[in-house]
Amino acid sequence: MDSTQNILSDIQSGDKKSFKVFFDDYYPILCSFANKYLKSEDQSKDVAQEALIKFWEKRTEFNDIRGAKGFLYVIIKNNCINILKKSKRNIDLSALKELQSESFFKTNLIDKETFRIVRNAVDNLPQRQKEILELSLKGLKNPEIATQLKISPHTVHTAKKNAYRKLRELLKDNYYLILFI
Repeated sequence: MDSTQNILSDIQSGDKKSFKVFFDDYYPILCSFANKYLKSEDQSKDVAQEALIKFWEKRTEFNDIRGAKGFLYVIIKNNCINILKKSKRNIDLSALKELQSESFFKTNLIDKETFRIVRNAVDNLPQRQKEILELSLKGLKNPEIATQLKISPHTVHTAKKNAYRKLRELLKDNYYLILFI
């Protein structure tokens, strides 16, 4: 049994600390998912929080983490569409149809889950590798990273190479999701 399944078992038994860990892991991703629909950070935060509260209330009904995540994403999608329908904003009917489509839902679900998986893998890197990789992802070149961190460009190169090797190892079971990036 993996750690996400363990956390679900703990949540099902009412362990609030495990729920907090789950909440902290999924809340930012769920907010981002809701924001794809609402284009409002505040509303998205509210929708994500409400979905997680509903999950807590129904926590004993889920057999696996996949079902729990599916529940959260569907609740958010439905709540966002209801908000958009009720809003006084002029909503283009074709745009609303696109937001309600299964393809929009699946595409955004894959994006958010992939981001979560990659983020967790990066968080599991040694601190220096994580720091170098994050600077690299911001667009900095090896010499710029070396200058900022006060290390040699060769050290940056080696750390990046090791970080990518470690990420490949950490992400090997999720390669199918990474292909969608």
